[in-house]
Amino acid sequence: MPPDYYHILGVARTCTPEELKRSYRRLARRYHPDVCKEPDAEERFKEISEAYAVLADPDKRRRYDTYGEPGLDGFRMDGGFGDFFDIFNQVFGGFGPGFGASEPARGADLEYELTIDLATVVTGWETELEVQRQAECERCSGSGGEPGHDPETCEACGGSGVRTVHRHTILGMMTTRSTCSRCRGRGVHITHACRECSGAGVVSARHKVLVQVPAGIASGQRILHAGQGDVPAGGGVPGDLYVRVMVKPDRRFQRRDRDLIMQLDLSFAQAALGDVVTVPTVDGEQELTIPAGAQHGDALKIPGAGLPPLHGGQRGNQIVGLRITTPQQLTDRERELLEELARERGEQITPQPHGKGIFERIREVLTGEG
Repeated sequence: MPPDYYHILGVARTCTPEELKRSYRRLARRYHPDVCKEPDAEERFKEISEAYAVLADPDKRRRYDTYGEPGLDGFRMDGGFGDFFDIFNQVFGGFGPGFGASEPARGADLEYELTIDLATVVTGWETELEVQRQAECERCSGSGGEPGHDPETCEACGGSGVRTVHRHTILGMMTTRSTCSRCRGRGVHITHACRECSGAGVVSARHKVLVQVPAGIASGQRILHAGQGDVPAGGGVPGDLYVRVMVKPDRRFQRRDRDLIMQLDLSFAQAALGDVVTVPTVDGEQELTIPAGAQHGDALKIPGAGLPPLHGGQRGNQIVGLRITTPQQLTDRERELLEELARERGEQITPQPHGKGIFERIREVLTGEG
């Protein structure tokens, strides 16, 4: 079935040239290949541009309205991608990609920071982020002109947005191109500025963006939202939005790729006899068996209690490092039992008195006992 150019641009067959241009600007921004990441974005951009090329030309539009697509024989675009960019830049100002040409104006990129906890790294998260961005003025659809007052073609550049100067030199004719200073590259002159944006075509607005934080993300990594940055004044390609994800430190764990590392203090008795203890994990508390005879520096593993990889897969492990602690204060009975244990094991030791604490030393100085 032949394409319906009016349907493609979402306008009525009785639409005015300004309504036609407004619809094209909106759709071309959305499906520009530098912005849209949808698989069919390039084809949609070509389709939109071809429809506008026909309907924006009074002669072609009359032929199309009278004879349909067959009436355009000999008036069709050759399908070269540069032609579609030419149309884009004629509407937005400047020239399309190619020899001696400049890229369309591009808006500024934005970056926002989002903080999550370690447990969220396991599950991933979806949230709505509200950002402040420079957006197209809804009242004038980005044209900068008050509705009902169409912008006039710039006389200085003939609507191209570019001033071309030819000079005769000893090397021959030299041609230079520069942005038109009168219209600032827009190709049109605003006679009645939009009262909402004062002729800029853009306004500062709050914008909600759905952010999907993938499981396994690392602190400092950024999530790209193409085309969600600032819209440039005068038209062009919107910038991108980057959401930088920061993971709050968790004093219990250290992250090593997919594994989580923690340290567990054990008494001499627990290490020697073994024990069943409760340890924290990102999923909640879990029992861990300490084997008899555990040594300082040993590491135990809890399989699957770590973090998932960024692009899906098996979770890492939780590694529990063991630290054997020595009591600093002993009762007489505890000292007696330890000395008995040493004799039982055939160990020849010479017990030493425990060092005096700071308060005990201060007391001795003040009382003259030291």
